[in-house]
Amino acid sequence: MRIHLGSIYRLIIGLGISGLMGWLVVRGLDWNRVSESFSNISVPLVLLSVLVFMIAGYLRALRWRLLFVKERISILRLFIVQNEGLGLNNLLPVRIASEATQLAILTMRDRIKPATAVATLGMERVIDLVASTIILTIALFLVPQMSSFKNYVWVAIGLTALSIAVVRFLAWGGVGIALFRKIRFLTAFSESVRELERHKARLAASLAITVGYWLLVGISAWLIAIAVDLGISPFTATVVIMGTIFFATSVPAAPSALGTFEFAMVYVLGFFGVAREDSFSFALLTHAVFFLPPTIIAAIFLPREGLELMQRLKGRLALRGAPIGSAPAAD
Repeated sequence: MRIHLGSIYRLIIGLGISGLMGWLVVRGLDWNRVSESFSNISVPLVLLSVLVFMIAGYLRALRWRLLFVKERISILRLFIVQNEGLGLNNLLPVRIASEATQLAILTMRDRIKPATAVATLGMERVIDLVASTIILTIALFLVPQMSSFKNYVWVAIGLTALSIAVVRFLAWGGVGIALFRKIRFLTAFSESVRELERHKARLAASLAITVGYWLLVGISAWLIAIAVDLGISPFTATVVIMGTIFFATSVPAAPSALGTFEFAMVYVLGFFGVAREDSFSFALLTHAVFFLPPTIIAAIFLPREGLELMQRLKGRLALRGAPIGSAPAAD
């Protein structure tokens, strides 16, 4: 009951925050100007933006593949799993749905060890944080308007240092902490982290690919900016979309971060001198390009994943001699 009520509370809070931020964004807009901005959209550029965004997603899957040292799993498979998690996350106000979904599919469908899957997912987040901090730090020197976000960059640097320290602690814990050695999962998890640390070339390549991923995401956003005649540079588009995505996926919100995404993008673009009507049109279109493809992929592949998992469960029950409709016996 507690979990159920907690989910309801999070949903109410998320809807409230999204509603408030959405109202703040649309309040006082010149809708004629917004309509004019949409009427002049270049459809070919929008389609090219979608293509670049999908290539960036494949690059992200390649980064993930490098973090699997011993397991045999294809980049395409990881691309699908990644988008299944992201797509489901777009439909739920609970932001851990992405990682939870990816972990469940990898362990149950692809037979990846849970400790290994958790280690790669965690290392992905750390590498993402390191790569984004590098880009934001460079932006401080190349984009004058970034001086308004100097404190946020320092926070990102602090979080990056803390994340690296946590990784080192987890790697050391399996050897130096008795509690880790008593719990089999923690021991396996610690070993997976140490295994990743021993392959420094893979980690360096993963970091380089992650920087490339974010730059491609920025180019995708920049193409949308050109499509709506918004005069920002590719690097500015990269910084804006990074800040928007991190904000929209960090705070409680309605499904697909509706309202919070637009608020963050309009707010950030305001520091670059972009009119609210133009930034609002850009935000709506970027939101659709970045959120719809993973949602569509999840809608296509998740039902198949569920069917195959059910068939596997039925096979296990049949081997145990239990009726198909009964609950599985305890291990």
